[in-house]
Amino acid sequence: MIRVRDLSVHFPGFSLESINLDVKERDFFALIGPTGSGKSVLLEAIMGLIPMDRGAIFLNDREITKTPPERRGIGIVYQDFALFPHLNVRKNILYGVRYHAIPGKEAEDRFQALVETMNLSHLLNRHPLTLSGGEKQRVALCRALILNPGVLLLDEPLSALDPLLQDEIKNLLKSLHQKLGTTFIMVSHDFSDVLFLANRGAIIHRGRIEQTGAIQELFERPGSPFVAQFVGMKNVYSITGVNGRRVSLGGLDVHLERSVPGHCHLAVRPEEILCIDGGMPDHFSNDLSDHLPDHTQDFSNRFSGTVHRLVNRGFYFDVFIRVNGVEFMAQWTRRQVIKKGLEIGAPTWIAIPERSVHTF
Repeated sequence: MIRVRDLSVHFPGFSLESINLDVKERDFFALIGPTGSGKSVLLEAIMGLIPMDRGAIFLNDREITKTPPERRGIGIVYQDFALFPHLNVRKNILYGVRYHAIPGKEAEDRFQALVETMNLSHLLNRHPLTLSGGEKQRVALCRALILNPGVLLLDEPLSALDPLLQDEIKNLLKSLHQKLGTTFIMVSHDFSDVLFLANRGAIIHRGRIEQTGAIQELFERPGSPFVAQFVGMKNVYSITGVNGRRVSLGGLDVHLERSVPGHCHLAVRPEEILCIDGGMPDHFSNDLSDHLPDHTQDFSNRFSGTVHRLVNRGFYFDVFIRVNGVEFMAQWTRRQVIKKGLEIGAPTWIAIPERSVHTF
């Protein structure tokens, strides 16, 4: 569907370097990365809104590198919606039709179908300044989709909305993608949005793509220390030795689900570090034992440590535990922390299931 080859863009103080990307037909593809990583620049380069220094872009089998934006067959929706304040909702939605030679009957049919889908019929004579954030987002989506683009680009589609509206628009985007079959490419830094909406994605860092693949793969099998930290693994370490399915981490031996020759880093998600009572398998705290999946009944990685720091996050705590000079960050419920009487300096036991230990 969309192929990007060796794309480079240079600005003072920032550049995209040698970007290669494949977005398949009907994908909901997420470009993920920290602020300033180049996500929106890449989106605008695909749209043709900024000049490229090198590279090529293909839509299906057609090269569109030098094609004007309005003739690429691609739509874009910005995070600030970019609606025309002097035009009412009807005129905003229909604005681009005149530039795309869409026959009047076809345009009207698309208009009516989209207005009904987006529940905008009662707002057609209103102006953008009188609309809520969610209403503006639906109008912006209609304006892009009425042109029947092969690909729809979404630049932080939820960031300008308050939390109550975000779920509404997320469900709308998911429904539109399933109903229309349009390929979506979304820029986002919010993991919950990405996990809910996207099936594939790429992680960008400092103008370069770090990793691409299925969303679950990006989150569960990171390929670099940056990706592991970025997707929330938090506990990322250099391995000091490997012996089959066992690796050395400082003064600790950590058991793995499978042998990993050639790997030199280890990572564990904080929510997968289990809080246990004592060092034995039959001593899980009562509030966890009934809810553990089968794979966590694996106690080869069982360590005694000391609470070094506690950070109250409201419904849960970040708990930092030192074990033989290695510090682990766990996320435990408020109930667990209170029930175990955890405080700085208190001893505690942790368990890390082999399946939760990721190496790369």
